[in-house]
Amino acid sequence: MAGKRLFTIAEKEFFDHVRSRKFLLIFGILLVVAIVGMIGGIAEYNKSLDQYNKHQSAIQSPLSSYMPVKPSILSVFSSVATYLVFVGGVLGIAMGFDLVSKEKESKSLKILLSHPVYRDEVINGKALGGILALAGALGVVLFIALATLLVYGIVPDGNELVLIAVFAVVSFLLIFSYFAIALFLSTAMDESGSALIYTIIIFIVLSVLVPTLSNNTVTEFVIGGQPELPQELLDQMQVTPRNSSENSAVVFSTKISAQGSSDAWDRFNERMNTYWEKRQAMHDTLALLSPTMNYESITSSITNGISGNTLVMSAGSGMTTNAFSVSRTGDAGIGDKLGKIAANIIALLLFPSVFFGLAYIRFMRLDVR
Repeated sequence: MAGKRLFTIAEKEFFDHVRSRKFLLIFGILLVVAIVGMIGGIAEYNKSLDQYNKHQSAIQSPLSSYMPVKPSILSVFSSVATYLVFVGGVLGIAMGFDLVSKEKESKSLKILLSHPVYRDEVINGKALGGILALAGALGVVLFIALATLLVYGIVPDGNELVLIAVFAVVSFLLIFSYFAIALFLSTAMDESGSALIYTIIIFIVLSVLVPTLSNNTVTEFVIGGQPELPQELLDQMQVTPRNSSENSAVVFSTKISAQGSSDAWDRFNERMNTYWEKRQAMHDTLALLSPTMNYESITSSITNGISGNTLVMSAGSGMTTNAFSVSRTGDAGIGDKLGKIAANIIALLLFPSVFFGLAYIRFMRLDVR
């Protein structure tokens, strides 16, 4: 009986959402920008694939450690993720900011609670109805996205389908995070207008202000600037870039005296590694405070098949000429990617859980008169 009441409330809330103009408007915008993002991403993917095929057929220089990397289909979803950060957040806020406050204003909450229904059934039913509507909207968007891939003749393999599923889950968690924040403020505020204003303020802080704190200027102010190459090593280097195209390696021919140069590079690399570890630690700490940053970290890892640039140096006793190349590393395996984003997924899961828990506690203690 209790379960039936819960699902009755959830069903009502679900249909109220999907029939509302604000939901249909924002959902329509989300659908349009997702399709536009997919088409743009597919164009970039095809361009990168053509460049990869050209590099495959080209003769690689033995002086270069650069190996062409086949672009991943997941890169197509990069533009979609960019749009979801904003439009998805707005959708979650729009669906949650007046779930409880509008019933306070209309006095219908008092009438509802006078019926033989428990408070936990009311708040859980409202949340469940909103979750189902959000999941349905996101499901339609991703279905259209996959259909767009197939129309262009792009078929994901098994691993890519797994990562697309992960992308869908974390996208839902992002939207649910802001829905949970809005739901909490809807229970905490007596008026829907106040709930909306405070929710938007929190959204701006979490999606704009906190990520801004991790930019280069703020990071360098906190942990200092990036270590500069010592003059000792600069004096030893004569830079001669090899003829290269957009994705080819940049090769430096250097004349280095072997004695002492290896130790100098080791010291410089150690300082550089320490700097980047501190910078990453600061970014990870701030990410725990922002579902937007967590989402961007996860989607960047999923949609980006390139893990970064590496400086490759070879030095040995008796060598007077060394080759340095800035190369792009290969596509990480699915296990490596999932392991890398596990902490971010957990943080993104905890965020809506905390705010929904706060909304639940607040509603259970709500004084309805």
